[in-house]
Amino acid sequence: MNLKRLLILFLVSLLPLSCDNDDFLEEDIKDALSADDLYVNYSGFVSGMNAIYSFMREIKGSIDSEVQGSNDYLWVMHSDTYFPRRATQVDFSLLESPVLVIWDDAFEWLYQIIVSANLIISRAEGSVDWEGLTEEENDANKNLIVAEARVARAWAYRFLIYAFGPVPLNAQEITGDTWTNAWSRNSIEEIKELMREDLEFAEDILPLRRIDGDDTRISGAVARHYLGELYLSLGEFENAANTLEALCESGEYQLIQNRFGRLANDPDGNHFIDIFRNPYSSSGNTETFFVFANGVELQGSQIIGIHDAYVNNFTDFLVMENEQEFFYTMWGGFARGRWFMTPWSAFNQEEYERYASLQNDALNPISDWIWENTDGRTDYLYEKPVIIWQNVANIMHFCLVFNGYGTVTFTPPTPLDQGILNNDSDLLNVPVSEAGDTIYTYYTWDVSALGFPSANFGSTYPYSRKWEIDETHTFDFNIRENSYPDISYLRISESYLLYAEALMMLGRTGEAAQWINLIRERAGASTITAAEVTLDFILDERARELNAEEERRITLLRTGKLLERTRQYNALSKFYIQDYHKLWPFPANAIIANKDNPLDQNVGYGGSTTVDFTPPGYPDEGINP
Repeated sequence: MNLKRLLILFLVSLLPLSCDNDDFLEEDIKDALSADDLYVNYSGFVSGMNAIYSFMREIKGSIDSEVQGSNDYLWVMHSDTYFPRRATQVDFSLLESPVLVIWDDAFEWLYQIIVSANLIISRAEGSVDWEGLTEEENDANKNLIVAEARVARAWAYRFLIYAFGPVPLNAQEITGDTWTNAWSRNSIEEIKELMREDLEFAEDILPLRRIDGDDTRISGAVARHYLGELYLSLGEFENAANTLEALCESGEYQLIQNRFGRLANDPDGNHFIDIFRNPYSSSGNTETFFVFANGVELQGSQIIGIHDAYVNNFTDFLVMENEQEFFYTMWGGFARGRWFMTPWSAFNQEEYERYASLQNDALNPISDWIWENTDGRTDYLYEKPVIIWQNVANIMHFCLVFNGYGTVTFTPPTPLDQGILNNDSDLLNVPVSEAGDTIYTYYTWDVSALGFPSANFGSTYPYSRKWEIDETHTFDFNIRENSYPDISYLRISESYLLYAEALMMLGRTGEAAQWINLIRERAGASTITAAEVTLDFILDERARELNAEEERRITLLRTGKLLERTRQYNALSKFYIQDYHKLWPFPANAIIANKDNPLDQNVGYGGSTTVDFTPPGYPDEGINP
């Protein structure tokens, strides 16, 4: 694979976005659209950006490889919040091969975005009809397009460095003069410098809220959010605070406090889960400022694998036999739950204490994942009750008869405690008449292969309801792959937490507590004091608020906490994660294709390349050994 191939792929991808579908199907390939034909006016550049947005949506698309799930795997799995289902992923044995398809796919996909952005930025300097009525309008249209492209480029490099470490840096259009097979792996510092230039340019150009009101296109809010995060990663806390202050204190976006949208009157919901059911500002969403539009009518739409990754399958149980249509409609039914929430990321005090009291390691090695409180922190994540944990937002137990709307209404003959202790695969395989209306979810491991999820109960883990199937974007409830939901991708609550982190790093913990408390008050949780603001508390709050949303490994790598918190809170990954697992293998195909300049592999996978992500001021986990 090389970047010239990526350019060709990009040009091909523009075709369905630039012409009528029926005409395209009949069009002779000799008439295929080229960059010279497309980038001659503002409308052409908008089509080019549409292609980039289509690429960006793939972060939540389906993985077509051995791994399965959604494309954000590389930046989610093996953290304190999620672990994979398959044993060969749990123990990293599958993931340590540089020839695994997932590495090549991710590398190629992200460089498609970079090459596409470079093409737009370069061609914007040529002779273009910017379609403005005045010179000022021409300049505005040009700057808007270039700013969007530069944010997209920075976004792609963000994912590349937090997966593979040093990668080739390119900010030019690929032409016959610039194409090469002699790329080098540029340092993280060099790449972040380009990201800084891109995001600072966009910060100056883009308004916080787009004039056209389009939530699906990059705005100044998106630029400032990522620029603030970048400044934090560089240890530039004053810059981070100033950048995020302009976003958080602008009043352009506010936390959702009340029910809204098309399901506002549905008792099986709350104002927090309404955010994900109604991502657009036009529906009353004041919190989300970047949406991945993916309606089935949108060209470039694709199957969204995030549902397949997070939402578990309960239809295997006999108790569901006569209720399948109900469960397809309510929860999507067929998702396989490729990824599981760690017990820590799912528990409140009641759940934690229930498991902590049940020590029967002969059948269920609970002691392997009940945490020791060694640093003053609580060992459970949620208070009770809070809206981000209750059953309408985070499934802990299924009730067939929802007269309680997510509360346990009739206890099954086999209590949860007995199920946990017995580890019996037949406990729930009984008819509805014998089981009652409640199916308990709980954690259990197959003791014959310590550390791996039991096949019997691989589908019974808790999960977030943020990504359940959207009936309005689903062709057939019996086919989970036919789901094309719109994704609420960036929310102001995450910006608040970045802002609080910057303030904390500046020693302004009182102000940091105020921003954290806005989020906690919305959730119905207790407020905190300045003395309680620590890096670990902020990471805990991100886990609560952004569960199943954030690219968690990026956050933990950026703050020097990946190894520590994975080993402390991940019930399975902690047995297997090594220091070098901070990076994934550099794609073997990229090394092979770059024949004129040998590229080194990462440490732990046969090479010597290392990286230290941690900026000054954060706990230093050190360079990969």
